[in-house]
Amino acid sequence: MEHVKEKILDILKNNKIGVMTTVHNEQPYSRYMTFTHEEFTLFTRTLEDSEKVLDLQKNPYTHILLGYTNTDPDASYIEIEAKVTDFRDDELKLKIVNTLRSIFQKESDMIAIQIEPIRITLHDKKGTAPQTVDFPLQ
Repeated sequence: MEHVKEKILDILKNNKIGVMTTVHNEQPYSRYMTFTHEEFTLFTRTLEDSEKVLDLQKNPYTHILLGYTNTDPDASYIEIEAKVTDFRDDELKLKIVNTLRSIFQKESDMIAIQIEPIRITLHDKKGTAPQTVDFPLQ
């Protein structure tokens, strides 16, 4: 299982853009987001009054895809089932600003979102069964 966790962390490290799905009007709604992470906890930023923040305040559960690329159809990727545990605009926001600075211009309108995994499934090589890690880690 250590190999699976290492591979997941490698995908998190090398893939900053992914697809995040929320529930909007009782339907799934997906959008591209930019992520950073500390261990398995993900962070992203968005406008404070965005629909995704409203969606996540109503239903904090999300599904994220990271790692697949159109240049390598056999590339490993992960599916993350998670829960948003915090919306902040303080020191977490400042930390994320430094990582994602080139994407966001107006810091004052932004909020940081902290996302804690419930389950991460690694899809590694073609023909290999997906492997799942449940959180919190035991």
